[in-house]
Amino acid sequence: MNFKNKNVFISGATHGIGLSCILDFAKLGANVITFSRDKKKISFLKKKLNLLNTKYLVSEGDILDKDFLHSFSTLVLKKFKYVDILIHNVGGGGSWGKDNLLESNLNVWDEVYQKNNNGLIIFNKYFLPSMVKRKWGRVIAISSICGIEAKKEDRTWFTVSKSSQHALIKSLSKKFYFTKKNVTFNSISPGPIFIKNTFWDKVRKENPKKYQKYINDVLPTKYIGQPKDISNLCLFLCSDKANYINGSNLIIDGGVTNTI
Repeated sequence: MNFKNKNVFISGATHGIGLSCILDFAKLGANVITFSRDKKKISFLKKKLNLLNTKYLVSEGDILDKDFLHSFSTLVLKKFKYVDILIHNVGGGGSWGKDNLLESNLNVWDEVYQKNNNGLIIFNKYFLPSMVKRKWGRVIAISSICGIEAKKEDRTWFTVSKSSQHALIKSLSKKFYFTKKNVTFNSISPGPIFIKNTFWDKVRKENPKKYQKYINDVLPTKYIGQPKDISNLCLFLCSDKANYINGSNLIIDGGVTNTI
């Protein structure tokens, strides 16, 4: 796979899945673009990208700040002229609020929805025109299995916001004025993924027996997924080998869900 001279925009790519994606694309020749709220993570990513001798833009910003999303999108188009590949990776809110939704503030619904969907909506508005003009493009939403098969412990606003991502991608994949120009839309639904300093890392450190029991009892593969498992699929979907894949939601969860 070769992404030389492709401009790849990945939201929230300084950590976890996004970080794995942006480094993989950069190694294959792409110009890469992202943003993050964390200055230390931004500095770390820039050092990595400098070693790869690739063209990049990494800025500080918050997905919940709509003014930033508009201004950053404008900056991206000014500097790169167009975006070939859009991967919306920023998300979260799965632990926000309280387990009992009746005891949670109504604001959490809106905040979690915005965190997962603001970028997907706004970035498409800015970057799809250049994909259509250049007659090629890829749009991928990194969603979650929580958006297709809710568990009793899942926070309702999180499952709703992730389901909205699937609906948005599915709807766009039906628009002929995009797809006839070789622009495809797909979503990826990861299951349990081990990322440092996040949920599963915390469980492993605080309760190793519980962590191992989950792997043994719940995961058919008997190991927990890694960010690389997701970035590998992103590379494939964004290549010319995946021209006929459009409107799909691809599950990467080691077999946890019952969804076919």
